[in-house]
Amino acid sequence: MEIKVELDSDIIFLKLSGSLVASTLEQLKSQIQKLVDKKYVNIVFDMNRIDFVDSAGLGLCITTARELSAISGKLVCYGLNDNVQKLFKMTRADQKVAVMASRMSSFEYMLSRLNDDLHGASVLHE
Repeated sequence: MEIKVELDSDIIFLKLSGSLVASTLEQLKSQIQKLVDKKYVNIVFDMNRIDFVDSAGLGLCITTARELSAISGKLVCYGLNDNVQKLFKMTRADQKVAVMASRMSSFEYMLSRLNDDLHGASVLHE
């Protein structure tokens, strides 16, 4: 698996290539942990170049979404091919992980979420 990291407005985009399967997950887990250690908790998986996801890859997406949520972060996946999208729907993973159609919709979703968090934080401090 190949992973490219891009930063845009405190949102990390991980451009993934290859297969998201058990044998390739350690590299991705390690990259996510490095980002979280640096306080980057809003992560987008660009899955346009992911050709296959097995149960371990699906599990990583769900676990990552849950772990990021626990530290006020968010995971969004976009660019799912038809088979991967069907897998997310059949397993209801799309109810646990935000799935968007495009990079732009992912970015806008994350920005609106960040703005909501900032607004909510200012209300708490008034």
